[in-house]
Amino acid sequence: MEHIDYIQDLIYRMSVTTDEHGQAVRSSGDSVGWKARKEAQQLKEEHWIDIVDTVWTQTTHVDDRKHLFFIWSHLARHTQGTRAVDKMLLYFQSIPPREQMMLLHTFTYVPFIPDATPFLSLSYAKKSSVRHHAIEILGRCDREVVGERLIELLSISKNHVDLFYILSAIQKVNLQMAAPYLVPHLRSNKVDIRALCIDMLSTFDGNHYLSIFEHHLAKDLSSSIKWHAMKAIAEHGTPSQVKLVLKRVKSIVSRPRAGRQHLISELMYGISFLHRVASDDPAVVKWLQEVRTTKYDNLFEHEQKLLSELLAE
Repeated sequence: MEHIDYIQDLIYRMSVTTDEHGQAVRSSGDSVGWKARKEAQQLKEEHWIDIVDTVWTQTTHVDDRKHLFFIWSHLARHTQGTRAVDKMLLYFQSIPPREQMMLLHTFTYVPFIPDATPFLSLSYAKKSSVRHHAIEILGRCDREVVGERLIELLSISKNHVDLFYILSAIQKVNLQMAAPYLVPHLRSNKVDIRALCIDMLSTFDGNHYLSIFEHHLAKDLSSSIKWHAMKAIAEHGTPSQVKLVLKRVKSIVSRPRAGRQHLISELMYGISFLHRVASDDPAVVKWLQEVRTTKYDNLFEHEQKLLSELLAE
């Protein structure tokens, strides 16, 4: 009974939007509800699964049920097996659609969902928020079950936000058979879409798509996309890409640079690639010597460190 009382008190506190003194808060992080949700995320023992189930059967309040699903979702992350998410699936499929929509987002916290059936149906929803949650959840289901639907969505979707969720789900389930269907989306005018496609093509079958990485390194107007293309070439490239990469890295160090850089910059990927496949190429040797001398100040500190480490080998 003590544990049941605790869960009942916890879900009550999860709904409180004020501080402990009933005063309005400047930041949601100072509210009783926020702190209670953080507390709920720390429940890790399997016995809580059945205690939450008992409390569920004693309440019909939608907000309370939403909090109970939240607790189950985090128990699903912490415990072995699928008992917590099995409870969620059981009750989710037995409640009215309107209540389902309020609980749907809690499945996005679950690492693996053994039954994709309700979410395959909801991926057709007209309401975008429902559709997006459903697609995101498909990325936590069995690849063999959801793969066909994800490829269908990828083939027919024209909506940028939908595509982002679809691509993210495909990436999460490692759906390699989707690779050919990614290629048309490299024409998207959205940088995040092109970047996701390049990253997945590199992961799924990088050697096969080298010509695509070359094209985007040479022609794409986005410096972010050039970074992703250079990374892919650094991982899969051959001597055939040396001339292109050398041209690009020369352009990068031709002038002082400013602004925030990736932890591993495009230049670092380029230098690593050239060192890997063309360390004896006279043009590469000459350029590296130039970088070490006249262009050295145009490198960031972490780039200088990498260059020194590679050339010391």
